[in-house]
Amino acid sequence: MKPHSRRDAAPNRHNLHLAELLDFRPDQGVIRLHEQRVVILSAAAMGLMRKELVDTIGAEAARRVLLRFGFADGYHDAVNLRARSNWTNPVDGLRDGAMLHTLEGIVRVDVRRVEYDEETGRFEEEVRWHDSYEAEQHVHHYGKSSTTVCWSLAGYSSGFASACLGKEIYFREVGCAGRGERHCSAIGRDVSSWGAEAESIRADFQAASLGQEVERLHHAVAKRLKELDRRERLLERRERELNVLRDRVNRHAAAKHFVAGSEAMQHVLELAARVAPLDTTVLVYGESGTGKEFVVRMIHDQSPRAAAPFVSINCAALTETLLESELFGHVRGAFTGAVRDKAGLFEVAGSGTIFLDEIGEVAPTVQAKLLRALQEREIRRVGGERNIKINARVVAATNRDLRAAVDAGTFREDLYFRLGAFIIEVPPLRERREDIPPLVHSFLSRATARMKKDVRAVSADAMSALMNYQWPGNVRELEHAIERAVILANASNIRLRDLPPEVTQKSRRRAGGDTLDLQEQERTSIERALERFKGNRKKAADALNISTVTLWRKMKQYGLSA
Repeated sequence: MKPHSRRDAAPNRHNLHLAELLDFRPDQGVIRLHEQRVVILSAAAMGLMRKELVDTIGAEAARRVLLRFGFADGYHDAVNLRARSNWTNPVDGLRDGAMLHTLEGIVRVDVRRVEYDEETGRFEEEVRWHDSYEAEQHVHHYGKSSTTVCWSLAGYSSGFASACLGKEIYFREVGCAGRGERHCSAIGRDVSSWGAEAESIRADFQAASLGQEVERLHHAVAKRLKELDRRERLLERRERELNVLRDRVNRHAAAKHFVAGSEAMQHVLELAARVAPLDTTVLVYGESGTGKEFVVRMIHDQSPRAAAPFVSINCAALTETLLESELFGHVRGAFTGAVRDKAGLFEVAGSGTIFLDEIGEVAPTVQAKLLRALQEREIRRVGGERNIKINARVVAATNRDLRAAVDAGTFREDLYFRLGAFIIEVPPLRERREDIPPLVHSFLSRATARMKKDVRAVSADAMSALMNYQWPGNVRELEHAIERAVILANASNIRLRDLPPEVTQKSRRRAGGDTLDLQEQERTSIERALERFKGNRKKAADALNISTVTLWRKMKQYGLSA
């Protein structure tokens, strides 16, 4: 028998009888196509199911599942259609299959070439797929692909052709709109014509290999879930440990009368609590008077080294020679006045903590020795000949910008990185004004107890002045201001005249015109509005273009009175 060859297989009127096989029965809720029941599913729903499959078992396993699904669908369609059609040869069946695929809305099929030899069984077909829903949905969910993605379409064509010819036919997609091409295209061949590729193609359609893949994925997922469960338990344990640390920090702060109600200071305490149990070197930044030493002491008290010594030294208060001797010690005769051996603070600290305050003021020669102590965990006394092992944890503090000092060449970069393994920045008081009222009452309580005076409160105008002041000396300056006010107070509350002059000067309070601080400008504007309208909050709020509720909240925030 001569080979069948068809190079222009566009659907003709002979194909139109297929449309007559579509039977809608809305009263029964049934749709039939060539006497088999079908259902209509949206492309979007199919795309979501396909995405769920890919995300759950992986792209490779999903490809095999959809190939087999398509194969079964195509094979079933061909068997049902063959029983109700008068095909003169298998090529007619392939032509009807292309029309059926188009009719079902899956893809528009354009058969470019069909070659079939009944005697040898050799088969080859070339098709184009236009408007593939599968490529469209893949691009929608994952973007452009690097591989072909119309897996169920290739499976369908393979199943349909296999049923028509009664032998194994497999289609492979060679071009795809899913990877940016104008249309999809596929080649179908009998299994022997695929040559060396036959076994790998056939394996994709085998249930056994698919089952093995699913089993492998099952074990992988089980292992992953076990690992996730272990990590979840670890996270829960660490969260419990962190809660214990937070509780200890809060109790410690309360015992030391340390006020940290603002979000900024709560963050500082959180960082201190996290680093305290570790042996990491810590660098605390902050202006003078912000409470850097409290943070350092808290790190020591909450660490496993709490029972060991805590020693501190102000590096800015000593000359280079004295600082070196204090830190590392000296031997007898090392210099004039060295009449005996002396242990340095690194030795005195033992397995405790050594606090290097104002580390930015250390001379270059001492910086070099500090770097060696941090790197090698050993020191040598001034004038000594042997090295001494050390175990102290180093915590440093400074009010200088060490990064700028490194750029200027006055501070060693390698020492900066050694010290700055973990940096905590304590904000100035002017950036956490919500802490001012509780700090004021805490200092007031302590000062009155110490001085045995009956001063119980702060007047509204005095509190307003305290809230408006910039506090260049931070918490330490505020504490001294309250102590002074308690000394001068001759009533049961602190009044404006009891505060230091710099705090009460209106020029200071109205510095908002020269500042870019939005909160300072807002506070100044509210104060001016209240003064202009003699404390009438309704008129002040109207002038500020805010509600009276907002004005009241802002007044409470800034400690302003009417």
